[in-house]
Amino acid sequence: MFFKKKKYDFYLAGPMRGYPNLNKEMFTKMVKFLRLKGFTVWNPSEHTSYLKLSFAECMTLDLNMVICCCNKIAFLPGWRESLGANMEAFAAFACGKEAIELIPLVSGDVAIVSLNLTEYNLPYIVGETCRFDPHKT
Repeated sequence: MFFKKKKYDFYLAGPMRGYPNLNKEMFTKMVKFLRLKGFTVWNPSEHTSYLKLSFAECMTLDLNMVICCCNKIAFLPGWRESLGANMEAFAAFACGKEAIELIPLVSGDVAIVSLNLTEYNLPYIVGETCRFDPHKT
């Protein structure tokens, strides 16, 4: 690698735009859960400098983190409807990253569900599936 950056266990991906306070409450709850489990996590909602950036500038920074600095990706509820989270999912998929989905339970606990990103449905191509094995190219 040409540069050295801190490595994180997880990148936290989820919807922000259109949510009150950019969904910070959900991001905060889930990052706390993962950190209590001993994981290091890059949480984009912790970086208030993002508020001054365009969507494209945010995605440039976020995709760099997904690709270069995080070993895995964790998805929050509602990520499938988020353009940004779908871009992050696709980057993780293309790089062969492991993925989990975090699901808040009524009990207050959080369920961790493994996601298989080896088959990824592009959200903007209705009805079509792109199959890709990142380990065979």
